[in-house]
Amino acid sequence: MSLPFETIYQSNQLTRWLAAMPRRFSCRQFKEPADVSQLAVLEYAAERICQKGIRIAIKSSGADDVVVSLPLFPRFKGHHQYAVILARKDLPNAQFLTGISGEAFALELAAQGLQGCWITGNYRRIVAAQAAKEHEQVMAVMPFGVPEDEDGARLTRRKILTAFSPDDPTLWPYWAYRAAESMRSAPSSLNRQPWRVSFSGSTLSFAGNKFNSVDSGIALMHIECSLAGEERVWRLAADNKTLLVSVEERDEPV
Repeated sequence: MSLPFETIYQSNQLTRWLAAMPRRFSCRQFKEPADVSQLAVLEYAAERICQKGIRIAIKSSGADDVVVSLPLFPRFKGHHQYAVILARKDLPNAQFLTGISGEAFALELAAQGLQGCWITGNYRRIVAAQAAKEHEQVMAVMPFGVPEDEDGARLTRRKILTAFSPDDPTLWPYWAYRAAESMRSAPSSLNRQPWRVSFSGSTLSFAGNKFNSVDSGIALMHIECSLAGEERVWRLAADNKTLLVSVEERDEPV
């Protein structure tokens, strides 16, 4: 089975986002908006990084109108710009494809020295829906800008790798270990990271709590970035929820 993300992203894009991954964090406090040149690059990127049926609309102001702060969560501060991630109403696996496309956008933000924050539930829908066309639905919004703490990634807390796998990842080939580490750095709703990976034979298996979820798409985007430049084959397992990837092993130089 051919999967859509196998052909949409070029190796140089994936490499760029992989390099930005250690700097990427979920940012809620911003010191200034993206400048005109950064916005131009983001507009260009948003036209080219979305999976089929997904669209990202960038709004240069008004983030305070769409963001809803919640008790017990850090408040947003200094937010002006935001992106609205939209999907066709009849799109199969829209949540999964939203996660892939939106996380590609988040990594592009990080590559430019900007940061954003996924919001999939608590936003003002009547405001976000103004960006939608008749055949589209709002999937998420993402306030973004220059982070107040440019080194905020150091505060990010993630599970240890062995929490995701019944295997010993140190025994895996390096490409599989690198892929799992990239998955480990991915954000998720409430920071639950509900993913499992394992390795058998020549194949890395990845599964989320369900296939069609934003969280699974985000994690998949991180794994795909780690495999930039590799000859890889993705397929969906018979259970229709587990993704399998294998990489053509190359001889090490003598």
